[in-house]
Amino acid sequence: MIKEILIGTAIGDAFGAGVEFQDRNWIREHVDFSRFVNARGQIKVAKEKKEIFTKNYKEWDYTDDTEMTIGLINALISKEPFSEDLLVRKWKEEYDKGIEIKGHGRNGHGSMSWYYSGYKTIEEVRDFQRDRPNPGNAPAMRAVFLGLLDENLINEYALINANATHPNINAILSSQCIARASEYIIVKKGDPANIIEYCFDKVILNDEYKSYLIEVNKIGVYENLSAEELTILCGNQPIEAPYFLPGINGVPSDSKFTTGAVLYILKNATNAFDALKKAVLLGGDVDSIASITAGIMAGRFGLKEIPLFMINNIENSSYLEEIANSFNEKIYK
Repeated sequence: MIKEILIGTAIGDAFGAGVEFQDRNWIREHVDFSRFVNARGQIKVAKEKKEIFTKNYKEWDYTDDTEMTIGLINALISKEPFSEDLLVRKWKEEYDKGIEIKGHGRNGHGSMSWYYSGYKTIEEVRDFQRDRPNPGNAPAMRAVFLGLLDENLINEYALINANATHPNINAILSSQCIARASEYIIVKKGDPANIIEYCFDKVILNDEYKSYLIEVNKIGVYENLSAEELTILCGNQPIEAPYFLPGINGVPSDSKFTTGAVLYILKNATNAFDALKKAVLLGGDVDSIASITAGIMAGRFGLKEIPLFMINNIENSSYLEEIANSFNEKIYK
């Protein structure tokens, strides 16, 4: 099961990265999930910023989503006291390992790239994220494995996970909701229809976050999503600045909207591949949503519906299995 979660995470991440930040309508026209689609060169940003998304990138590379998930796993299996500083150290170690193997840093890092490059200290990164109305979604994207811990540790460790880089209330609540969603689907094998109610029960949400999830919980089945419902789920469409990426239809790179989209997909998906497809077809920051949902659903239902071409092409599969086995042996006994 642990191996399936990490492989599912990496597959969702890698496939989603190919069409990350593309408009929902473009994706629905050009992506049929029979092959890998690399549209990173078409991301609608200023020409001088395009290399952020294309430099040193190749098809089937996973991104910071999987890399930071591995770093979090390494922090857990280290048996050192779980802390913000331990997480940052393990994320940096995994980032540096990627440089040793690939010759360059992995694609996808947002504000953490400032820390890795020495441009900002980790405290400066935290200060940048602390009071943002739209904090990045990194705490959510790396929280899946926290749902496999003792249930009395989940919220505390999810708080530490968020505070390590994004000490922002919405980032904290996102980290806790994703960890609890993972627990609910994988460990408790709960009915997906009740996943948002489970988060209400297990996470102390503020009024903004709870009001948002109440509205998400009212949205109908995925196949009949209306323009109004997509606006509830993803925010104003097309995305408006300062939410990223402005001008496209899809889910912005934002902690709260990422979590809402994840919970909605988990509520509606039938297996890991179905979750991956539903995530990608929303448009926008789809690699994070596909990574989280495919990983969680793979933990519950396995990888049997995932096409072989995805499984066979995922980067570093033997390394992912090694990390999963270590987590299985040292944590999830």
